[in-house]
This record gives sequence, structure tokens and C-alpha cells, in this order.
Amino acid sequence: MQRRSLKIIKWLFILAVAAVLPSATISWAQGKTALSPAAKGGQKVFEQNCALCHFADQTNAKIGPGLKGVLKNKELPYSHKPATVANAREQVEKGNPQGKPMAMPPFGNKLSKTQLDDLVDYLKTL
Repeated sequence: MQRRSLKIIKWLFILAVAAVLPSATISWAQGKTALSPAAKGGQKVFEQNCALCHFADQTNAKIGPGLKGVLKNKELPYSHKPATVANAREQVEKGNPQGKPMAMPPFGNKLSKTQLDDLVDYLKTL
């Protein structure tokens, strides 16, 4: 009798988890926003040029600062300039000699205008 009760409890638990899991997954997925085509392009630029030194999904430093929320902050890391699109773009183009533990190199001659635009669109999503 006890064995049968345990089996029933086990199946009820499995059914309860199965009933809740899809709605939890849907809620999580709804919280994620799809990237625009430009931001997707910027993500690719980031992965190819920036990910060696920067995390996109956290604020912890790698070699350079983590960039999660970089354009939502008051100021840019290390340069302490206001966190505006123009200042972020300028820092990518010209680099940052105040970077720690080493200066950030300039990417203005390496990336096209479209790549820079896309990268900034991606940084806005972080």
C-alpha cells in the first residue's frame, strides 16, 4: 500500500512539474528581446573584435571592462566620459589610452562605418 502511495505521489509531482515548466519557459523567453539586424551585425563585430578583452554579458573586467549596461550607466568605464552613443563610438574609433591594465587600441581604421554603427546598436542592447 505504501509503495503504491509513493508511486502516486511521484507521478503527481512529475505532472505538476510538467504543467509548470512550459509556462516558466515561455515567461523567460518573453523577457528576451530579439536583436535587430543591425544589432546582430554588431554582435558579430563584437565577437570578432571586442570579445577578446570585454564581456558582453557581465560588468566584471576581462582585460577591459565588462560592457553589460555600458550605455545605461552614467559614464563610460575608465574614461569617465558621459555614457552617450557619441562618446562610446569615439572611444571605439580612437581607443582609450586610460584603459587598464592596458590602453584600448583604436578600431576606427579597422572597422567600416556600417560595422561601427552596428556595433553601437549592439552595445545599446547590453
